Amino acid sequence: MTQHSLRPRDVSGIKEKRDPVYQISTLQSLILGNYYGCLYIEDLLKHGDTGIGTFHAVAGELIVIDGHCYRILADGSVIEAQPLDTTPFASIAYLEEGHTIKFGAMATAEALRNALDDSIELLGPNSMYVVRIDGYFNRVAARTELYQHEPYKPFAEVLETDERRFAFENVEGSLVCFYFPPFMDGVNTPGWHFHFINTARTFGGHVFDVDMVHGTATLNKTDRFILDLPSNQAFQYADLANASKDDIHKVEQGGGD
Repeated sequence: MTQHSLRPRDVSGIKEKRDPVYQISTLQSLILGNYYGCLYIEDLLKHGDTGIGTFHAVAGELIVIDGHCYRILADGSVIEAQPLDTTPFASIAYLEEGHTIKFGAMATAEALRNALDDSIELLGPNSMYVVRIDGYFNRVAARTELYQHEPYKPFAEVLETDERRFAFENVEGSLVCFYFPPFMDGVNTPGWHFHFINTARTFGGHVFDVDMVHGTATLNKTDRFILDLPSNQAFQYADLANASKDDIHKVEQGGGD
């Protein structure tokens, strides 16, 4: 069962404050193998307190929660990122008090995505959404990746050999969730993208599937987007339109069986 507390949309057309989603680079660039860190973590955190992404050389999944940035290591364990660590691709925003959704049992990630889709249909599916879900989970299936060496392979090939998967059971923690509308396909993943970290901040990862017992979500809607492009040659001369939708799907769903 899902309980919503969705406030009516502001119909005035004028907003005094419009916090954006900030993003460094594009998903197409990452897909094609641009893993060069181009933004310090200390600078990333100037743009928000809640986010997801990866690190230089795709050395672990990245999650930002409560204003702290964490790196997911090969075994699913977590360390806090250093200020001068860098990221080649990340999305971040400020998660302020927003709409509240109370979730009952959600046996799969698909069920959770569908419930979140129902919520944003009420608010407008052509905006971006940042969601944090704090809850208890029977199981969370997740992944991270290993450090890559030059010359960099496309991300889909990285996942074939250097993806590491794990599952956490009977755990309390948080999902950090970003939604991008279909018209932003390629700039980021259309639809929902989940990262997980436990309450003790000791393990987490990019999420494939969840079995959630219950959870409470804070949902923020935004109609502003800041895209900061890398200045490195790997970006400037890449054929970004050549990033295939199949490879984008592999990045989201994983490379192995």
